[in-house]
Amino acid sequence: MPRASVRGARGQGDLPGAATDAFWIFSAHLYSGEPALAMAWIGRARRLADELAEPEPGWARVAEAYGYLGRARFEEARGVLGPAVTEGRTGGDLDLESMAELLTARSLLLDGRREPGVAILDDVMIRVLAGRLSPRLTSTIYCAAIGTCEAEARDVVRAQDWSRHMEQWMAALPAPPSGALLGNCRVYRAILRRRSGDLSGALEDLEAAAATLHQEHSVHVEGHAWYELGETHRDRGDHVEADAAYRTAAALGHPVHPGLALLRLEQGAHQAALQGLRRALAEATRPMERARLLPALVSVALAEGRPDDASGAAAADAARPDLDEARRAIDELESVAAEVGSSIMDAELSRARGQLALADGRPDRALPELRRAAGTTRGLEHPLETARTQVLIAAACRDLGDREAELMELGSAEDTCERIGAVRERDRVRALRLAAESRTEERGAYGLSPREREVLALLAEGRTNRAIAEEIYVSERTVHRHVSNIFDKLGVHSRTEAAIFAVAHDLDRSG
Repeated sequence: MPRASVRGARGQGDLPGAATDAFWIFSAHLYSGEPALAMAWIGRARRLADELAEPEPGWARVAEAYGYLGRARFEEARGVLGPAVTEGRTGGDLDLESMAELLTARSLLLDGRREPGVAILDDVMIRVLAGRLSPRLTSTIYCAAIGTCEAEARDVVRAQDWSRHMEQWMAALPAPPSGALLGNCRVYRAILRRRSGDLSGALEDLEAAAATLHQEHSVHVEGHAWYELGETHRDRGDHVEADAAYRTAAALGHPVHPGLALLRLEQGAHQAALQGLRRALAEATRPMERARLLPALVSVALAEGRPDDASGAAAADAARPDLDEARRAIDELESVAAEVGSSIMDAELSRARGQLALADGRPDRALPELRRAAGTTRGLEHPLETARTQVLIAAACRDLGDREAELMELGSAEDTCERIGAVRERDRVRALRLAAESRTEERGAYGLSPREREVLALLAEGRTNRAIAEEIYVSERTVHRHVSNIFDKLGVHSRTEAAIFAVAHDLDRSG
């Protein structure tokens, strides 16, 4: 936006024109991480209003609302936005009216008032889809609306629908998209591509967006692009690239969890993952910020691990499930999900409940929750998340003794990971499938799995359930379930009978 346009409008006493131009210069500086300079341009519009003895212009009020939103003063934001909406409506400035309403919707969503916020957002989007707004505001509204659905409403369905319309609008532009705002649009388009399984397309979009945003000095949005690059590399199984992307995002001031914590978990650094999430949750104050972290905390808290026998380096970092921490996280997630009413949050909650039930030795309770989660993500066309949930479903089927169902779920998950290029995840699922096939082949006359043989051997040595749990790095509840299965399969009724049976039938050595 040429600065001369503001001076020209000022010289002609054109307050609305000067305020409009000042707002767009304000936006450019705000995206570039220069808030003081941004507000200086809004100050020019206010001084012109004073000179002309007119009320503060609506665009200046919109700029003021940004500051209130950033400080979580939502009621005050709506207080300055109301007159801006009125000015736009009575003065025939549909851009001003729509921008003020968009920020009003965002303030309501941030304030926990989802229904009125979404209703206003829908009204604004109807104008966008009808082509009634200027091109520069159209790009702003698309990005802001999709971002609001992602961050505040967790409304994946709306975000997907509006992203498709944004794609059509961008394709119809006479010149290739460029600039900070359209770079931001690319980030949100990439998020939806990644979730839909188009990992290569998401990577291409994010690399282009990061380059554009860097050239535009859009520091805050550039950090978001790098975080999403980290997520995409992690989904592809490129751990080195993911780590580098998260580090760049952090250097630009963007939060790196839950993605970095999940990467550390995949790398076997359980304590680093747990500490990172606990620190991030200590800083997160808004319910939706915390809700993004809680599903990852459940996964990390319930993780089971063994020391690395080759190096011994991971011995101190071996994990045992922390059921209490997982329960607390789920309780909080339930509270937020009940308020938000988001399909993706419902899926995350069902998956978390299923994970807890599995770790607690209740596969019968886990299975319905996990089926519900997989059904939702499948309906949303999120193949990798569906595959990850299928791996948990397979574990529940295994624990319930249905080996055929276990292999079917693992086979389906492996095929999905292969199709979308999630290489590391594919290899992990394949290893689980091969191990399941091996267990099926290895079962002898007594039907004991290798893990049950291991537990029986330790039981025959006189170990308690707690001692066995510490030895094989699982929860005590899981050992209890294994012991119960052993009793059923051997037809014994006590630990003493099981130990005698093991010695008599040469089962007192694992393997």
